Amino acid sequence: MIMRRRQPSFQGRPAGDQPQGPAKARPDKAAQAAMKEDRARDAALAMQEYEAEKRAVLANTERLRALRLASQAGGEAPKKTKKTAKKDS
Repeated sequence: MIMRRRQPSFQGRPAGDQPQGPAKARPDKAAQAAMKEDRARDAALAMQEYEAEKRAVLANTERLRALRLASQAGGEAPKKTKKTAKKDS
């Protein structure tokens, strides 16, 4: 004999009356467009910050390489330059 699986019963409710979650509200077209613009703006800002950080790292690497090569060659180290401060956003 094949037995059928019983539906879980919720305490105090009949088996056919299962709880329904709230219906998900979909944003309208204007809200979707605004969210898309915000994401695009955030992406552009993140890319600018990434590229600025990359340029700073490359400049520092170049400076340190010049110092290392000068010290290895036994020559006088190039004049120290002021380190640029990071900009807090």
